[in-house]
Amino acid sequence: MHLDGLSAAWFHPHTDKAQRFLASAYDSVEAVLTNLEIVRLARREEGGDLRGRLTSNEEDLLRAALTFAGAGIDSALKQLIRDTLAALVPVNRESASKFQAHAEARLAHEQAPKLLARYLTSGDPRGALIDDYVYELTGSSLQSTEQVQKVAGALGVTDAKLRKRIGELKPLFVARNEIVHELDLKAPEKPGDRHRRVRSIGKTKDMTHHGLETTQQIINSVAKILGSPGPHGQSEA
Repeated sequence: MHLDGLSAAWFHPHTDKAQRFLASAYDSVEAVLTNLEIVRLARREEGGDLRGRLTSNEEDLLRAALTFAGAGIDSALKQLIRDTLAALVPVNRESASKFQAHAEARLAHEQAPKLLARYLTSGDPRGALIDDYVYELTGSSLQSTEQVQKVAGALGVTDAKLRKRIGELKPLFVARNEIVHELDLKAPEKPGDRHRRVRSIGKTKDMTHHGLETTQQIINSVAKILGSPGPHGQSEA
């Protein structure tokens, strides 16, 4: 019941911490799925029938896998923003364009005089503006396709296939939010109902792997923009 591996990591010092966050998330999801396999094998050895619906405990393990995957995407991408944005803006047209749009929006704000005074007296106006941009991008959980698309644009990701993959994260985020915010409970049909949503092992594996692999591809794209020579720091074949 193991997850498929992710694409080989493109190494760059600025993306190293985000890469380690993603690796930890992958390990956590795989550990949960391994525990699920152990639980099901134990049930079979006790004479249980593995056909049909999972037990409530087994379904909770799937929910944990989805939650860990969502948390991994969130933490890895936020760290990627913190560690790379200042380096991307001077070298990438897409990143520079998104940063300029942010700066224009800040200076058009009703508090623009105060913001401008703060930037000019900071000793590093550009750095202060980038810090504000980083805060805007990381201030809330990245748990929707719209938020991840915004982050991808800020990071200079323009590849059409990768942007399409990001759009396909919606089922994962919907499931994660149903679990975290609603305990996966379905609307009750009668008093006393506490029915919960059901997902298959295969579907859960597909959603978690898609999310983690998409994050890996975003990290690789940023590493490439910053000059990584290839996977694991080796020249691309």
